[in-house]
Amino acid sequence: SVRLDDRFTIRGAGTKEDPFRVPWDLLLSAQETYKPRMGQTRLPQRVTMLHGRYVRLTGYTAFPITAGSPKEMLVMLNQWDGCCIGVPPTAYDAVEVKLAEAASPQQRFATHGVLEGRLRVDPYEDSGWLLGHYVMDEARLKIDN
Repeated sequence: SVRLDDRFTIRGAGTKEDPFRVPWDLLLSAQETYKPRMGQTRLPQRVTMLHGRYVRLTGYTAFPITAGSPKEMLVMLNQWDGCCIGVPPTAYDAVEVKLAEAASPQQRFATHGVLEGRLRVDPYEDSGWLLGHYVMDEARLKIDN
C-alpha cells in the first residue's frame, strides 16, 4: 500500500494485474486546488500520479439510455438516475468510462459495480467551467449481485 499526503491509503501496484484501489475521497480532493472557474489550476500530485495507471473503483453506474450495446458509461460516487433520483455528479466524483467490450444486458441495467481500467486525469473545461476530470479506458465492469 501507499500513503499519500498522510491522508489517503491506496493498495495495489497500479498495474493491470494489480490495480490501485482508489478511494473516492482521493479523487474528490482535486477540488481543493483545481477550480478553473476561480483561476486555481494546480492539480495535486496525489491525483496526477494516478494518470496512466490501472485503478479499481467501486461505485454507482449509469449507461446512456438509448444505447443498445453501450461501450461508454459513468461510474459515480453517488447514485443518480440521470433525472430525478439521487445526486447529479460533479466532475470530481464521476469518471467517464470507455469499456473494453460492449456492456451486456445484465451489466447495462445494474446500478452498482466495480470497474477496473487505465485512468486518465484529463480535465475538460469550457470558459473556465470544469465539465469532466477523469476518464477510464480499457475498462471492465463487474456488477454486484
